[in-house]
Amino acid sequence: MIRAIRVLFRALAALPLLALMSLALASSATAATPRELLDAGRADEAVRLLTPQATGSNAPAYNYLCRAYYSYGDWDNAVRNCERAVQLEPKNAIFQLWLGRSYGEKANVAGALSAYGLARKSVAAFNAARALDRQNIEIARDLAEYFNAAPSIVGGGGDKALALAAELVHDHPSDAAWVRAMVASRQGEYAEAEREYLEAIRLDHESAATYLEFARYLRSRKQWDKFQQAVEHAIQSSNIKPSDRYDAAELLLRTNRNLPAAAQQMRAYIQSGHTEEGAPLFRAHFLLGELLLKGGDSTQAAAEYRAALALAASFRPAADALRRLGL
Repeated sequence: MIRAIRVLFRALAALPLLALMSLALASSATAATPRELLDAGRADEAVRLLTPQATGSNAPAYNYLCRAYYSYGDWDNAVRNCERAVQLEPKNAIFQLWLGRSYGEKANVAGALSAYGLARKSVAAFNAARALDRQNIEIARDLAEYFNAAPSIVGGGGDKALALAAELVHDHPSDAAWVRAMVASRQGEYAEAEREYLEAIRLDHESAATYLEFARYLRSRKQWDKFQQAVEHAIQSSNIKPSDRYDAAELLLRTNRNLPAAAQQMRAYIQSGHTEEGAPLFRAHFLLGELLLKGGDSTQAAAEYRAALALAASFRPAADALRRLGL
């Protein structure tokens, strides 16, 4: 979900690049919807398709264009297009959700004064999304995460997060436990936080996703043995989605631990055929490149960076990585 809110307050290595590009071109031959393009990580194609459509009263086109720019990390264009989508259809919960996310990400890189205003806009959009669709757990989780991370002056507060957890407990008990765990951690009640994370894992049938949430908490506590065990449980879980492999690989990369396993998981995600918008394929290639570079394989790393740019030419981290390699 929207992990940059936390920050605000406190890439097919087996295939040569030419073959990869051929696959990308072949897949482009058939028409695809904006959502299919985003799920496939074809950000450049999404922008080319949507830009001429985002005119007049075409609110869905503005929303998808926002999401394409969001995947790049172009927060200004993401906000501008999401604002237009919401202006046209203010009662669309998904449009409000993406507007809240875009404001939050833009706030993360803004100066203090601008960040304050953007944070208030972010929580207003999240609250609007929640009011419009109380069954959408993605909306509820983003709002709970905001409440827990943000100070009261910008609409946050652990009490609000706990109240939301109480609303979730009947239909989404594992998510409610996750919220309670976040709040306990924020308040320094670490034994209670661990208990609630373990309860969320139990209630969610030991899913990889909940193990990874626990691993993120353990990372923050620098409990490295438990962290490694939690990531291993996630990777070995029978209840694992392709995007969980992406998340596990990124987590290992960021902590510089078990990088061969991380590369294996990222390759598995790229080759799965079930990529998702929330784990962009171009970014997966970039992260695999980072893993390969750390392992000393600069040639394959460069191939992954180029694969990322073949899908998202505006993705600056991949271009910067190539420049650092003198390419």
